[in-house]
Amino acid sequence: MTFLVSRWGGYLTMVGGVMAVALAPPLVAIKYMTGWAIIPEPFWVSTGKAWLANTFPGTTPAELWTAFGTGYSVALLLMLGGFLALAPHLKGRSLLQRTGYWMLAGGLALVLPGDAIHSWTWHQNGLTIPTPGSNPLANTAYAAHMMGMNFVMLGSLLMGITALRRRALARWLALLFALVLPAALLASLALLPTTPSGALWLFSALMGLCGHLVARGQTARLLPPDQRLQLP
Repeated sequence: MTFLVSRWGGYLTMVGGVMAVALAPPLVAIKYMTGWAIIPEPFWVSTGKAWLANTFPGTTPAELWTAFGTGYSVALLLMLGGFLALAPHLKGRSLLQRTGYWMLAGGLALVLPGDAIHSWTWHQNGLTIPTPGSNPLANTAYAAHMMGMNFVMLGSLLMGITALRRRALARWLALLFALVLPAALLASLALLPTTPSGALWLFSALMGLCGHLVARGQTARLLPPDQRLQLP
């Protein structure tokens, strides 16, 4: 029974990661469709906007944002559940790695409700242009969301670097966790300038990969070779 639960948890984690990666570009394009974006439009956004307009004719940017944003919130929920389920393998035994793990988990727990409320309240009174500052609930949720993103970035960096130094995770896995922060900065400033979908793109891909390994019964590949025989 435990094995079946573990495999199903892996599948759900994989689905969450794949959903988050797939939804990131449309969410960025939708935000530029509203005309409410600070960073200059990336080169690919015009193609994304054209695809959305052709695929969902007659749908307003506000409706698209709510629909795609809700889907992304579901992806976040699946990834958070998967990340918590992988705690025995990811948090390690050192204080620093455990601190990084729980910082990341706590950050995701803040990002999830913040992102959901932001998706549902970003556009007020049917306006096509978002109206920031007019909804106290939305403002509080967005503040929690941004604070959560900081915890995710710092926690992932701390966890990855500690795991690399102590060889507590497979080298490729620890390295990818350490790269979540620089990848988020690059994406947020150039390629996918919308949070959290842009900033979490590498973490989302990582969760999808971890879920895939667990679903296939290859959880041992998350650990260094000398620790794989210790798994039950």
